[in-house]
Amino acid sequence: MADAWLSIIGIHPSGLEALSAAARRDLDAASVVFGSPRHLALAGVGARGQAWPVPFSAAPVLQLRHQARVAVLVSGDPFHFGAGTSLARHLAPGEWRNHPQPSTFSWIAGTLGWPQEQTRCLGLHARSFEHLTPLLAPGQRFICLLRDGAAASELAAWLQQQGWGESPMWLVSQAGSDAQTVREGRAQELVGARVEAPWPRPSTRAAARASCRCRAAPSTALRMTARSPRAPCAR
Repeated sequence: MADAWLSIIGIHPSGLEALSAAARRDLDAASVVFGSPRHLALAGVGARGQAWPVPFSAAPVLQLRHQARVAVLVSGDPFHFGAGTSLARHLAPGEWRNHPQPSTFSWIAGTLGWPQEQTRCLGLHARSFEHLTPLLAPGQRFICLLRDGAAASELAAWLQQQGWGESPMWLVSQAGSDAQTVREGRAQELVGARVEAPWPRPSTRAAARASCRCRAAPSTALRMTARSPRAPCAR
């Protein structure tokens, strides 16, 4: 079994407070920490932090393979629509330690009282909405991660165009944090809605060292109703 030089750490919106003791030890031991600006600010890693490249690439992490103790910060469960999978495909088992947190899907399912095993959980950060087309059917439930607040309004408009405008829709911002907000309405009513809000500073000493206010990507939950017979057929 290879030596673990990489720690893959899921971080909760409350920051360091929610990390396990083992995750805190691995984070403190890392000489380099990769993550989004929001996650780096939540963890208060200071000069050790390096933001992910845009577009995302695992190359900067892999360049440090066995050269340094490295930690990466991701949302929730690193291996559920997270960076963990992108990293692990280049590594041997045992090269990393995984410290998962509840995923955004878990937070939203719990908020709405939905059984997660009966809900379709999708990452639409870089996928077109047409990915939903073959899955949409009356009674189906979806939790979708989106790239930004504008995408939530665009999804509502797309659903209306496809004939699903009567379907209930929930726009969730800052899922799992004390500042979580949920806006509910039918898809046709939420066209033009904005759900982004400044990410709150974590209630830890790390907050004093965080120099940026970052925005959290929103999520959307859907429960499909009957499709309008006047809608054009999806191609």
